[in-house]
Amino acid sequence: MVGRGVPAGGSVVGSGRIPARTGRRSQAGLPSTSAAARHAVGDTGRSLSLDGATPGFDHISTDDVLALQRAAGNRAVAEAVSLIAQRVPVKNAPTGETVYNQAAAGGQAGAKHYTITAAYEMNRSGDSGVTVTVKIKFLSQARNTVPKPPGAPPGTPDAGDLVGPQTEIPAGDERRGWATTTAGDAVRHWNGRLTLVGEEWNAFSENTKKRLPVTFQAIPVFGIGEEAHNTVIVHPATVVGGSTGNPIDAGNFYKKKDDAAYPASDDLIYAHEYGHLLGIPDEYSQSNEQMNALLHQAAPAGAASSQAALDRTTVERMTLAALSRPLSAQLDAAMPAVTAALRAQRPLVKAKMAKAARDAVASSAVRDDLRAQLAAGSEGSVSPSIPGAVAFETTTNFSNRTQAGAGVEAGFSAAALGTQISDAYWKALTGAQRATTAVAGLGDVRVNVANAVYGASGAGTATAGNASAVAASTVGPAAGPGLPAVAPPASLLAELSGLPATWAAAGSALEAGVTPAAFTEKMQAALRSAAAAEAAVAAGLPPGVAPASKIATARGLYEKAYQLVTNASKVASQQVATDLVAATVNPVLATSVSSLQGTIATEVTRLMTTPPAGMAAAGTPDPNMTAVVTAMRGRLDTAKAATAGTGRDPLGAPGGTAPAQDVTYSYQGLMGSNKTDAMRADQFAPVVNQFNDKLATLFEKKFSAEVK
Repeated sequence: MVGRGVPAGGSVVGSGRIPARTGRRSQAGLPSTSAAARHAVGDTGRSLSLDGATPGFDHISTDDVLALQRAAGNRAVAEAVSLIAQRVPVKNAPTGETVYNQAAAGGQAGAKHYTITAAYEMNRSGDSGVTVTVKIKFLSQARNTVPKPPGAPPGTPDAGDLVGPQTEIPAGDERRGWATTTAGDAVRHWNGRLTLVGEEWNAFSENTKKRLPVTFQAIPVFGIGEEAHNTVIVHPATVVGGSTGNPIDAGNFYKKKDDAAYPASDDLIYAHEYGHLLGIPDEYSQSNEQMNALLHQAAPAGAASSQAALDRTTVERMTLAALSRPLSAQLDAAMPAVTAALRAQRPLVKAKMAKAARDAVASSAVRDDLRAQLAAGSEGSVSPSIPGAVAFETTTNFSNRTQAGAGVEAGFSAAALGTQISDAYWKALTGAQRATTAVAGLGDVRVNVANAVYGASGAGTATAGNASAVAASTVGPAAGPGLPAVAPPASLLAELSGLPATWAAAGSALEAGVTPAAFTEKMQAALRSAAAAEAAVAAGLPPGVAPASKIATARGLYEKAYQLVTNASKVASQQVATDLVAATVNPVLATSVSSLQGTIATEVTRLMTTPPAGMAAAGTPDPNMTAVVTAMRGRLDTAKAATAGTGRDPLGAPGGTAPAQDVTYSYQGLMGSNKTDAMRADQFAPVVNQFNDKLATLFEKKFSAEVK
């Protein structure tokens, strides 16, 4: 996942200056126009710091502030305060975070510790706003891609470690422009979001309310000797972010990334990494204990109830995961009854498909694509013959019934149907796992169930028999001798087997799905795919190898047109048939999974929230479901007990441990999954604390964050 903090030993962090904070200054440092203010400060034994290298001051008590205001007056005091240096460097001591983003034994999630070093400059423009600037030095350096072998000597680099010298990115290298654009795109997600809200003490009137909008900047520099807050390595396009040893993190940016590993857009990914440069930790792949700490950070008043609700959702997802393989296996075993019912309707589908094919092939859209492809592959001398070849092969010489029949047979083979339905059921089961859950006070969270839970009801486990029984009652009986000829009406098998009989009715899925328009769309796609494949072959020929000769005769045109129409129409028939099955079957599969989730949720609620006195009124549960839910709840409780008290960064503490987890959690926001740029006020605590410590005046209450 994106957004890891910088690995210890693997980051390159530029120097930052830590200002000397004396908090004291002689009275001579105050402006001569504020003698009364000097007198008041002398009486309290405190002073204002006006030295640009020491921009802060000690916060004094309310009584001291009022005494100073009475003695000097707000205007005189404000005049003195206005001379305080308003630009300060910020460098936090390195902090750490533990993220469960590693593969552990048995299919669980393992933990790894990362270091975050925040460094930036903060500038206050009076009461008009605040600017946070991160100057980033972009350089070039290699990264090791070979995992460190067991027993390797100390100092052996691991996969992902930076190796070799740092060098400047050459002036003409495209990485410079990319880094500049990326830095600008990243801060756009931060700007307009944060406002510091506070107020100033007044001795003789109501306090002055203040709202300071915060602007974020990312300034790129490329000289190896230039000062910067952080150093980031920009890898060339030949190195793919997400490949072995090349995870994207706050110290390593990539011009090219593996979109499967990092589906978010570049601007969101690097906006996430910018957050690390401000000292904000990750919020993905968190353990239950880490999530509990995060809930307290985000919403102390509602943390307990939110955690209880999240735990119930967790047990529900774990139970569905534990049942997924038995459910899938049960449907596979019962599949012959489903495929037989679908295949029995082939004559009806073929007739409908033939009519759609005849109309679609002769459409202007298909003919235009066919003409274009023939023109691109033929000599100009035969161009006058193209219209005739297209017309003949799309009407007189096109056997719509033959092509439709071949396509339907291919799409309705028992093997093809079985694979399609089985894959769709598994997708429905796992898709339900990936759905986010809304957590009060925090936002949307995804519960990540590890592979270990999917195998928790496998053969030889304590709940194997219970899970199989739940699967049999949900799906229906498997095919075989001695079993009922008709599946129980409420079972998934009965619903699927009865679907094809509905295709003869008006307004059915067959009537809505097998149309000339659908066939035209698929046939055009097939023709264009064939043209793209031919172009790719021609472009990939080695030097000196001549491309295939273009069509130079009318007969060649007719033969090519026949080949294109025949192949494309068969592909279109098969794809339209496949879509018909999906449109018919997939909603039933989704409804079945949703119904099962409801049953699971009822049992989880009964076991986790119903007091003993209310159990009888809760009804008689399915003992098999009860057994599976109880087992999953036990696994979660065990994991929680093993990590209790470890906080957000267990591996960063001396002697800290982070036992592997069955379940982790990912906040669906910028510093979590970075699928969205959602932010919360509590995430800005590092920035707000620095402002209050270094840039708030002694007459101001502590500011807080307001986020939109």
